[in-house]
Amino acid sequence: MAQRKAGEVEAFLSRPDTSFPVVLLYGPDPGLVSERANTVARLSGVDAADPFASVVLAADELERDIGRLFDEARTVSMFGGRRLVRIKGAGNGKNLADAAADLARDPPPGVTVVIEAGDLKKSSALRVQIERGHAAMALPCFPDEARALDKMIDEELAASKLSIDRATRELLRTRLGANRMASRSEVQKLCLYALGQAAVTEADVETIVGDVSADTVDESVDAAASGEVRRLPDLLERLVASGTSTHQLHSALQRHFQQLLLMRAEVEGQGTPVSAAVEKRRPHFRRKPAMEAALSAWTGEAIAAVLQRIEADILLSRREAALSVTIMRRTLTEIGVEAARRRTRSRR
Repeated sequence: MAQRKAGEVEAFLSRPDTSFPVVLLYGPDPGLVSERANTVARLSGVDAADPFASVVLAADELERDIGRLFDEARTVSMFGGRRLVRIKGAGNGKNLADAAADLARDPPPGVTVVIEAGDLKKSSALRVQIERGHAAMALPCFPDEARALDKMIDEELAASKLSIDRATRELLRTRLGANRMASRSEVQKLCLYALGQAAVTEADVETIVGDVSADTVDESVDAAASGEVRRLPDLLERLVASGTSTHQLHSALQRHFQQLLLMRAEVEGQGTPVSAAVEKRRPHFRRKPAMEAALSAWTGEAIAAVLQRIEADILLSRREAALSVTIMRRTLTEIGVEAARRRTRSRR
């Protein structure tokens, strides 16, 4: 089968095998998928800025007009040389999977096809077709583990002739998000700030690298549950920019409403005051007002319905990985709007 394990991908990309002109990169980290797709594109030898030699296609558009993929793949470069066809946002579309099977079985000469996809299951038609194709390669891209993250940090520091001690490295790790490209951007920004020094310091990291993901997840969950709808767009933009996975946010939202359901049972079944029910959980003082507002707004029945909705959206995000960010935005926004309505009604 034409595939590599997650731990073998970096080695494969360092010694690319040109007998695989069709390459699928997939995984839950879109930044890592995109970064490695950039590497494959660069190794193809095609100038990505040349519109006569390179083209970028959207997977959802190809589902409506798959013929365009074959037209682009079989087009001969105007000035000779190889061509690059790059497909973004692939998921579980049947037409693209069937087309990938055809290209993997009989690839047009002089063309490299790079497909970027979300977190595809093993049974996904696109993965199955690529892994079966004799001229195709499937490369899984999973979020940075410690060794891969250290490798990226070392690459950027070496390029800027900077060193880093163990304590500073640990601090830097904790502040990097789940998105490879976003993490690399943060390290590059840090190196630029420390340029001219011999080493990066903890003070440099604290000044430059923002720990946005964890705090912003809590803020986003609280804003949605308590009906602070106006805060959501900015919070969601910060989460997307930091590379926070949609699964992380959906999971945090699910845990929060499960906790609200338990507290609401105490309020409705035992007559416990809202403030006392919240205080028993010992939340951070910054989150306490939002938790009290949410607990006051939602009934037990309504919370149970929200939990069913969140579970359905989590499953939908897994099936339609390319739309996971859109699904996440919709989930939080619609919950926030409903919470705001409930708070308004309770004041009347």
